[in-house]
Amino acid sequence: LIVKLGRPLQEGEYRIKLYLLQVNSIEFCNFMMESIVTEDTPVREFKEQIIEEAKVQGIDCVLELDKMRLRYKRGVSPGRVYSDDKFITSSIREMYVEPLKRPEEKYMYMYVGQIQMYIIRWRPSQCSVDPIEEVIDTYSPKHFIKKLSELSGVPAEYISYTQSKSFPVEISCLDIENKLSWYSITSATYSFGLYDDGRVIYYKDNREKMKELTDKERSEIQEAEEARLKRIGEHINMHTLNLHNVAVEVDLTN
Repeated sequence: LIVKLGRPLQEGEYRIKLYLLQVNSIEFCNFMMESIVTEDTPVREFKEQIIEEAKVQGIDCVLELDKMRLRYKRGVSPGRVYSDDKFITSSIREMYVEPLKRPEEKYMYMYVGQIQMYIIRWRPSQCSVDPIEEVIDTYSPKHFIKKLSELSGVPAEYISYTQSKSFPVEISCLDIENKLSWYSITSATYSFGLYDDGRVIYYKDNREKMKELTDKERSEIQEAEEARLKRIGEHINMHTLNLHNVAVEVDLTN
């Protein structure tokens, strides 16, 4: 049981729990604060409110109005992006706040069929992955492969990719090559398995040969990956445990 001090809600107000999303961190999901919002507040206006409240509460993160997004939180996985032209509704009780490296293009979510996805480049010749990046594109596999080609410099015909996975993907580097199914633009059937924002797709240059690991290298990678996956699992478990804590608001204004 957690007892917190708070003011009573006014008509049309409700509380939203906000979590900081940092996809390239093992501790990717961290509670920020709880905020009171009025029904049908514009998303951009709520962003401004979050920035001010974070400053007042001394929260250690850099938030800029045009370099952040709000998005649906599904367990620990990020979901649909709330664009600035949408409104906050009372059905939303938890939300991710995601800092961005660059300003988000305002037209990105205006068109039907666009989706935000995370991409991870797998490098078989190094038995390693690059940091997570993102693309916002259509559901078309051919168009998506063209976008990957532009980002990576790998010709489209040499790009292979996986079906999408929920974030975070708990898989060892030792298993990526053989335990994921790979597709290419020449596959008889190829699909992303995309149905919402925030999914993860691995891709690679299929001309790369898998690195032949020595016993020592394999042992070192296995040890490092087991430690990394254990930390991710512990972080998820801790978050799940915190969600089950019951908070009681106590009004001391009277």
